[in-house]
Amino acid sequence: MPKGRSRAAAHHGSEPSDSVFALLPVGLTTDRVVRQLAVDRITPNPQQPRSTGDDPTLDDLKASIHEHGVVQPVLVRVRDAGNYELVAGERRWRAVLALGLPLIPALVIEISDEQALEISVIENLQREDLSPLDEAAVFARMTSELGYSIRKLAERLGKDKGYVENRLRLIDAPADVRALVAARTDTISHAYELMKLDDAARRSELAKQVATGELSLARLKAIVRSESLLDEPRSRTSERERAQPLADTATIPYGAPHTDHSDGVEINLRIGEASDASLAAAREHVAVSIEELAAILRTIDRPDDGAALSGVDRENMAKWLQIARNKLDNLAARLRQKGE
Repeated sequence: MPKGRSRAAAHHGSEPSDSVFALLPVGLTTDRVVRQLAVDRITPNPQQPRSTGDDPTLDDLKASIHEHGVVQPVLVRVRDAGNYELVAGERRWRAVLALGLPLIPALVIEISDEQALEISVIENLQREDLSPLDEAAVFARMTSELGYSIRKLAERLGKDKGYVENRLRLIDAPADVRALVAARTDTISHAYELMKLDDAARRSELAKQVATGELSLARLKAIVRSESLLDEPRSRTSERERAQPLADTATIPYGAPHTDHSDGVEINLRIGEASDASLAAAREHVAVSIEELAAILRTIDRPDDGAALSGVDRENMAKWLQIARNKLDNLAARLRQKGE
């Protein structure tokens, strides 16, 4: 008999670790006796929150069980005479089943359907690292079926309230956004930005760029912000404002107050009185503004529906950018001189 078959199950009557009991609802009392149950007398939980079919880590678990046995028992509840339903530990059960082992260590508990769902959810969230979409589905079930408030759910899971709220937003996410997150779970922050766009075609276009790694999160935020502003009703710039010399708007005396309207909010900056915190904020503001400007120019140059920009406007913008660049060069030189 292979080594794994002789060690695949923990000893009958042994006591599981505290980590198993941590899954149980508060106030639930049960004995700590582990039983050896026939694998074929156990059925999976139909309320299992995991939605993914293939598990690439199952082979690793099978190898571990073959070598060391099932370290932690599964949790089951009685369904009818001699038959049980899994509450927690489905991956271990499937691994034992795949290895052809006849028995599996189990802890038999008496719980309601709601408690069984909660245990299964908590086990998966804490030990299986569900995908963001699976998490969203689980959170939705816990709020709708188990009556959890978002705050209570966050406390139960040890998560931030905003984390739970953001995951729940994925429930109603457009198909292209859900597909992006399903393919690349590391794009979850990108997904939240894409959901701000109402233009389905544009959103799908950007989602493809994110999926291929062409579009960073910072650039996406700038694009979404600028295009959201472009979609809002606004009056065109007056001829008088357009005719104003750009040098006047790009030259600000050192230490003089400056009101910036670039993102629709008045931000009063007095560089001469800036603290470390305000300098960091100003630097971030400049970086974001540059990204937004770049996004707007890309939108203007789009061949399909880009906004028209006359040759004069292009030349004026180019001059303004050159003046702004010269000013930044002067500031950089001043900083170097002060540091010498």
